[in-house]
Amino acid sequence: MMHATEEIAMSISKMWFTKLLLSALTAAAVLIAGCSGGGGSQTASQGNEGNAASASAAPPLGTEQSFAVLGGSTVTNTGPSVITGNLGVSPGTAITGFPPGILTGVTHAGDAQAIQAQSDTTTLYDDLAGQACTSDITGQELGGKTPVPGVYCFSSSAQLTGALTLDAGGNAGAVWVFQTGSTLTTASNSSVLLKNGAQACNVFWKVGSSATLGTGTTFVGNIVALTSVTLTTGANVSGRVLARNGAVTMDSNLVTLPVCNIPVTSSPPTMVKTFSPDTISAGGTSTLTITFSNTNDTPANLTAPLIDTLPSGLVVVDGSVGTTCIETPLLSGWFIVDTGKVGLTAQGLIPANGTCTETADVTAAVAGSYRNSLPAGALQTTQGNNAAETVATLTVN
Repeated sequence: MMHATEEIAMSISKMWFTKLLLSALTAAAVLIAGCSGGGGSQTASQGNEGNAASASAAPPLGTEQSFAVLGGSTVTNTGPSVITGNLGVSPGTAITGFPPGILTGVTHAGDAQAIQAQSDTTTLYDDLAGQACTSDITGQELGGKTPVPGVYCFSSSAQLTGALTLDAGGNAGAVWVFQTGSTLTTASNSSVLLKNGAQACNVFWKVGSSATLGTGTTFVGNIVALTSVTLTTGANVSGRVLARNGAVTMDSNLVTLPVCNIPVTSSPPTMVKTFSPDTISAGGTSTLTITFSNTNDTPANLTAPLIDTLPSGLVVVDGSVGTTCIETPLLSGWFIVDTGKVGLTAQGLIPANGTCTETADVTAAVAGSYRNSLPAGALQTTQGNNAAETVATLTVN
């Protein structure tokens, strides 16, 4: 049975998590609308561009693959935006607004990785620009259309008002490329909907100048803009926001790397535990620290609770448990609290290319040697499970 303090800690954490990501759930609901099937033939009145040959191809991605947001001159944010993936800028070095913005990846401001990501973004832009048009829809409104996979070209600007539906017809490899000669603009509360197996990682928007997503827009795909990208209040993107030369400007947005483009090869996270000091007198205190490491370019999300049961006689000092392995810095932590155990709930997260810790002060009234261990496989994450046991011993005199 769950300890009472554990129930309280988990209930408080989940309440805050629900409030913070309410907009994310709303966006997800919009994205999956109509995905349950019913993929009958589209009529002309439904805006199906059925005459476009499916000649589009998803270009290979380089270092930019791990970036959810990449700016050229600067990245600025206002409000509680959430970026799932890496954040970078190059050749500029300025990134502002984090916090209050939240990042679950790694920041690269003008460093070698950001420089390489911009170089690879240029390659991506050129690849998209070089793909032959299968349908020229210059001057046409994207809203209300259901284009088949292909390359759609605008000689100047493109406008989305309402919903654009991308129907893969059961082909998860279907690719859409949209090329604009100048701007891409969406009206407030517009959306891109995926249907019948369409994937966000296979949607590309090559923008000849700048892109602006209107308030409340739910957008899908990889935006690759020559100049800048502006996400107005509440605009959310499942994909990437890549600006080659200008700024990325954000205001209370969600930008999430598409799951289908996360590398399939990954290294399982590791964990190491220590007592400091490792020798105390009876009744004294020592700090137990469990350090978690993740060498992958994407976060390692726990898929099951991690519970570290302490040896008999070793107890947790009330109010001493804390963790940095959290979904957002706004929360006190996704940790389990009990006098005889510590741990992380399934909402825990180990940052990409980084480490996090859980700490707790412990004490023992009786002298002895207290061996504390976690076996291989105890840490279960989206990047795999720990391969080795971790052990620490506390001596009480």
